[in-house]
Formats: sequence, C-alpha cells, structure tokens
Amino acid sequence: MKVAFDEHVPSALAKVFIALAKERAIRRVSGDITLERASDYAPKIGDNDYVRKNDVPWLDRFGAAGGHAVISGDTKMRHRVHERLALYQHGFVVIFFEPQWGSWTFFRKTALMVHWWEAICDRIKRAERATFWAVPSAWPQRGGELRNVSLGLAQLLKDKPRTSEIPRTRRQRSSRPAAELKNGQQARLFDRVEQRNARNKEG
Repeated sequence: MKVAFDEHVPSALAKVFIALAKERAIRRVSGDITLERASDYAPKIGDNDYVRKNDVPWLDRFGAAGGHAVISGDTKMRHRVHERLALYQHGFVVIFFEPQWGSWTFFRKTALMVHWWEAICDRIKRAERATFWAVPSAWPQRGGELRNVSLGLAQLLKDKPRTSEIPRTRRQRSSRPAAELKNGQQARLFDRVEQRNARNKEG
C-alpha cells in the first residue's frame, strides 16, 4: 500500500517517518504501508508531463504506479479545483492538516504527526477510496478521530466549495483555479471521473 508525502511536508520530516517505518513498533501500526515522497514521482523540466508549480503530473504518475494515499502538507491543496479532482479521480485517500499547521516549526509538525500516526495509518487502511481527512491541531489524551473533509462530486467541481473552515479573503478567493482549467479541461476531468465511477460499478 503506497503512501506518498507531498513536497509540502518538510523533507526532513518525511525522511524521519520513512526511517521510523522500519522499526518494529511502527510496523505493528503501519502494517503493509510503504512510505514514499512526491519527489520520487515529480517530472523534471523537459519531461512531456512537466507543468511548473502543478501537482497533477506527479499525482498522475503516483496513481499509475499503484499509489493508494497522499499525506499533504499543502493546507490549500483541497481548495484548488484541478488538484482536488486529480486526487479524487485516482481514488486516493488524502490526509490533510489544519491551516495553522503550515506556520508551525519543524519540531511542532513532527510532534503532531507522531501523536496522530496510529490514527493516520488506521484511516489510510480503512477509509473509502477518494476521501479526504484532516488531522486536528490538537493532542487529545485518549483516542481522537481525523475529521472527514471529503466533498461530493458537485462540490469537487466548484471553484469555491463549501467547507467548515473560516472563509478565505477576497484575494484568496481569486478565479485562478478556474483559469487553470480553461479550454475544456474541467469538462474532460469531469468525464474521466464519471468514466471511472462507471467502471467501478461494472466491476
């Protein structure tokens, strides 16, 4: 079961968890999860699928390689239509963090992930495909559940989907994602999602 840390998870933090995955105590929790990094799949300049500052190409490569889940440190990723649809169409289970996580120090980020690692692994293994989950920015003494932040298909296709988070500013609510889906790209992505769903029903 392949799980990739995206490039917004600090490289040192990803290396720590990839190293820890070899320890017996961690293996008991993670089971057959294999941790990788987005950089292992990111196209290089000159590659046919290279797109500057766009996560879709590496997500496509990761999906083609049998990727199952993505742990993203990009707290804005699920607000970008094209990236949100790429995550959905590949059926990834996606783990996000709350917005304040992005401004934390390396040590605080690491501490939070260690605290929630058992719950993260459990959710990756048990969650339905194409669902999104957020790690709370808290350290509960007992238990604790990841927050389901999945969106229905109609919401996935919206430039500004409804979320339970604090509304973004006017500048943040720019039309940039819609512009990046020009020339019928949004329609093609929608068709791909519908085709995948139809294949799943037939199976």
